[in-house]
Amino acid sequence: MLAVVKEKPGPGFAVKDAPYPALREDDVIIKVRSVGICGTDGPILAGTREVPYPLIPGHEFAGDIVEVGSRVKGLKEGDRVTPCIVIGCGDCDMCIEGKEVLCDHLIETGIHVDGAFAEYVRVPAKVCRKMQDTTTYDQGASVDPIASAYRTVKASSITSKDVCVVYGPGPIGLYAVQLIRLRGAKTVICVGTDADAKRLALAEELGADVTINASVEDPVERVREITGGKMADYVQDCVGVPGVPEAAMNMLKKGGSYAVTGLYHSVPQVDLGKVVRSEINIYGTICYTRREFEECLHLVEEGRVKVEPLITHHFPLREMEEAFAVMQSKQCMKIIMHP
Repeated sequence: MLAVVKEKPGPGFAVKDAPYPALREDDVIIKVRSVGICGTDGPILAGTREVPYPLIPGHEFAGDIVEVGSRVKGLKEGDRVTPCIVIGCGDCDMCIEGKEVLCDHLIETGIHVDGAFAEYVRVPAKVCRKMQDTTTYDQGASVDPIASAYRTVKASSITSKDVCVVYGPGPIGLYAVQLIRLRGAKTVICVGTDADAKRLALAEELGADVTINASVEDPVERVREITGGKMADYVQDCVGVPGVPEAAMNMLKKGGSYAVTGLYHSVPQVDLGKVVRSEINIYGTICYTRREFEECLHLVEEGRVKVEPLITHHFPLREMEEAFAVMQSKQCMKIIMHP
């Protein structure tokens, strides 16, 4: 089968023939129809994040089941499914509590084991969720980033009186805007930079009341102006960029919440004195549980979260080099590959 293979550390990857996955009794094999390029895939393909080699990346996907393991129940050949990335052991304390994303032995498709930048992929049957006949493969492939934003919003205490700020109008940030709007927040603000002009415009289309370009205006002072000095109740950091935690601390009111969805690869500066004096609540979330993944699939199928406006490019899998170049240029929102 055709696949994108990260063969060794360092730059570069191969688009080549790879072995068809071997079926196991608790697994299914899926014919991949749509697979998104995630921000997590970028460092893997660029060679700045170490993974087990060789590895087929890709974890935002949907397709058709073509083979079913002997012990699998509830799924059959021909089912249209989207699988979640999280594979928990099922036996540790976190898995038993339904928090398999915090599993002591966590495995993630496309990061620890072969993923979906391929014509076919093998996954445990337990991570698959059936899609309605009217749900597109592109929609199914979009559930993963929605769920990453959803877990953070779900853990919040957002109410209809709250002013909420989303840092970063990337895919996860734009899904956060929609999800916070669904929570009924009073005001939704999205912060970006000069490079995000089109994304900030899209944020307004998807539910942001106000957008802030941090390249030309101070986001803290702008929030102060918008709120009449009362400041924000909630800030969701979807970028993981140094400087954002400090800004978040300064734009939150006393008792406000700073929620971190974006992954930090360096240690940011945080004024813990302000956290104490103002009783700021800080929390982070990683990925999602299978239940949350299913809840997000329902949100898409009910039309409550829109994915189509975020999809800007489509490429056949064999053109991954071109697609990756577009991603690296940042002249896109979400790229969907089609094996």
